[in-house]
Amino acid sequence: MSSKLIFSIFIMGFVLLGSGCNHNTIGQQQNKKDDIIIASANPMTGNSKEFGSMKVKAIQLAVEEVNAAGGIQGRKIKLLVGDDASSPKEAHKLAEKIAADQSVVAVLGHWNSASTMAARNVYNGAGIPVITDSVNKTITDGTTPYVFRVIPTDKVEAEQLGEYSFYQLGLKRMAIIYTNNDYSKGMKDYFRERLQRIGGEITAIEIFSEGRTTDFTSELYKIKYSKPDGLFIAGYSSETASIIRQARAIGLELPIIGTDGISSEEFILLGKEAVEGVRFNGFFYNGIQENGSEEFRKRFQNRYHKEPDSYAALAYDSALLLIEAMKKNGISREGIYDYLSKVENYPGVTGHITFDQHHDVKSKITILTIRNGKIIKDDIQL
Repeated sequence: MSSKLIFSIFIMGFVLLGSGCNHNTIGQQQNKKDDIIIASANPMTGNSKEFGSMKVKAIQLAVEEVNAAGGIQGRKIKLLVGDDASSPKEAHKLAEKIAADQSVVAVLGHWNSASTMAARNVYNGAGIPVITDSVNKTITDGTTPYVFRVIPTDKVEAEQLGEYSFYQLGLKRMAIIYTNNDYSKGMKDYFRERLQRIGGEITAIEIFSEGRTTDFTSELYKIKYSKPDGLFIAGYSSETASIIRQARAIGLELPIIGTDGISSEEFILLGKEAVEGVRFNGFFYNGIQENGSEEFRKRFQNRYHKEPDSYAALAYDSALLLIEAMKKNGISREGIYDYLSKVENYPGVTGHITFDQHHDVKSKITILTIRNGKIIKDDIQL
């Protein structure tokens, strides 16, 4: 295939991945007798591209494993990779293209909450089941029942982090710095409200612009002068790592609590020694003992020469859950939806998966930390 043709395919936002090197765009005629088409809708470019890349790697690993074992009813699975570029506008366009392709039976994604919010009505209107790892509580408000979430909501996460800070760590006075986006705003609000409700105090709240702010010293000095016991940061890996490095540089040596958005190897690579001891919640870590978690880690590492992060593990679980739905309930949108609506205790590498009446996963957060450059489970849990 020429480089010009490959470029054209990516400009359209899609590429099909499966066994071999077959590439097709949405709308191109598919042989439904031979291929089962599933879609990934995630950020492959933009501010969150590292998460999208890890997710697609894990989904493709699951697809390769199932295809190597004979596929489903003798049919191979092919993965349609779409790029929403971390943009709600692009996510909506991508959802419309996916919805227009009748061969797509389900979607894995999006990652950014704002992207999922922009796309969910399109998928729901087309009756396409979606398994997402976005956290915004509104995503599963009952208006779009075809969306299923494999991660706790921002409300659950932030409230539990507030309780953890107050009760387990004894941090009564907390400062907050957060990104100016839907994800971080929700985390900030729910953390603040819960901490104050149980008797804690917020000493300062600072905001920064996603993808634009690089110097955080002004905000950090305001936080330092407010004399908090700890700092809660709601943001993604790159900027959170920069904030922590700059905080340590000005002598701000207080405990730091982060969110699931920093559960990645990139956070460690960018933060280096400064992020040692930082606590955050996540879903996959060094030493986890779940349903084949260690085997998954080894296969992922052998395939891609890097460690899987929380979102790779969640994506792998989502892909295998979708595949199990097709095996048990047929290769159709309605069959997948019916299976997901009733699934109980599906054994994933991040833990067992059961959805409640809102299609949110039933689980509580796990506190992780950085020790000797590795993500591990913290000694102190909720």
